Amino acid sequence: MSFGFRLSVIFVMFAVHAFAVFWTTMALVGEKPRWRWYAVYYAEYCAVMWGVLLFMVFFDAEEEIWCEPLGFFVVALIFSAMLRARLRVPLANAFGAAVLGHFLIYTIFDFLTEAAMYYSPAFDGKYLLVATSIVLPYCLTLVFSGGIVFVLNKSDFSQYFSHLFQGHVRTAVSLAVLLLLMNLKLLLDQFFPGATTDFSYGLFCFVLIVCALFCIQFGAMYAASRDKVKAQEETIAQQQAHMALLEELQGEIRAFRHDFTNLLSGMALSAQEGDVEAIQEFMRRTSGYFDEKLGSEIRQMEGLSNILIYPVRSLISTKLNLMRQRHIQVALEIMNPVTGVRMPTEDLLRCQGILLDNAIEAASKEAGKIRVVLLQETGELYIAVANNYDEQPDLGKLTKSGYTTKGTGHGTGLSSYRRLVSRCPNCMTRTYIKDDYLVQELRIPV
Repeated sequence: MSFGFRLSVIFVMFAVHAFAVFWTTMALVGEKPRWRWYAVYYAEYCAVMWGVLLFMVFFDAEEEIWCEPLGFFVVALIFSAMLRARLRVPLANAFGAAVLGHFLIYTIFDFLTEAAMYYSPAFDGKYLLVATSIVLPYCLTLVFSGGIVFVLNKSDFSQYFSHLFQGHVRTAVSLAVLLLLMNLKLLLDQFFPGATTDFSYGLFCFVLIVCALFCIQFGAMYAASRDKVKAQEETIAQQQAHMALLEELQGEIRAFRHDFTNLLSGMALSAQEGDVEAIQEFMRRTSGYFDEKLGSEIRQMEGLSNILIYPVRSLISTKLNLMRQRHIQVALEIMNPVTGVRMPTEDLLRCQGILLDNAIEAASKEAGKIRVVLLQETGELYIAVANNYDEQPDLGKLTKSGYTTKGTGHGTGLSSYRRLVSRCPNCMTRTYIKDDYLVQELRIPV
């Protein structure tokens, strides 16, 4: 066979294998494949795999079975970096999906190749031998990958899969298991050298893939259920805080009614005597008393009623109650109904919680003041949280991970906040100081 034919076969093999991995990985992260991204991935795949082949040839490492898994590891790492940069997929999630995609396609292709070499009859024609032992396994690999993608999309596997990478311990365990799966063939060759490709071997590969996917699916669904229970517990706690706020407002209304009745009784004599100055003074004092006792609470309740995302409303109610306990003066401004944004609700809650917690901790200890603004306009939701302070923060250091004015053990909130914002396309954040207030703004597309 000519050199050009062999070279073209290798390029076709790489193209089919790369597309199968690319297709499967995109389904695992819940994104639709695009040809432009595939072209970039294919170029990167070819560069790495050609580098592995040249290394094996020049350094006489054809027998080194670790070379190919190492190449797949590098490809998965670069591919995950591309997903992180282009789709804002978390790096651990993208890397885990790329590793799992390589495991599935590599296992299927390895079995099909071995089966084709073991069962195909001896042909005199070399081209026919290439078609049955090389081209056919790659084509069948593409067919099987299409079936896997169909099942992943129908079962919404990506929504569960992402829960495996929430938290450092969960992420470390998930990546360790997935890396072990990707190198399982290497381990099997070490412990069972010379295994023949027959029906038992094929059944073993099939059961291996099914068991691996089942275990991963079970782990992902279990993690998702744990996160859902935790979110429900937080929502219940926020609802309880919201109810406490309503009960407190109701108690203040009763007290105001009692006091107002007494004031009217004392004013009756002045009215009978026609004392206009006393009546005017009564009206002034009553208006100030109303604003002091109930005005701010009623305005806060009116603002909260404009938040139609109930988890966000509950979160802000909880933080308002905390501010009240710490005797922090708060001004809540929510002009228009807040209906929803492109950012996931969980990420929105975490961002809002971080901004409010930082403001509560950084507010002046003597006379703390916080202002919260939510303004939904055409195309975006504008969020601003401003607080006064005792010590002016260094805006230059504020953007660095770990910086804090709260002491040892703090400073991770803002780094998590920036990471969450970077995951949402077209989100913008800004931090500045104005009129002795630290202002943090967040703009989220609607």
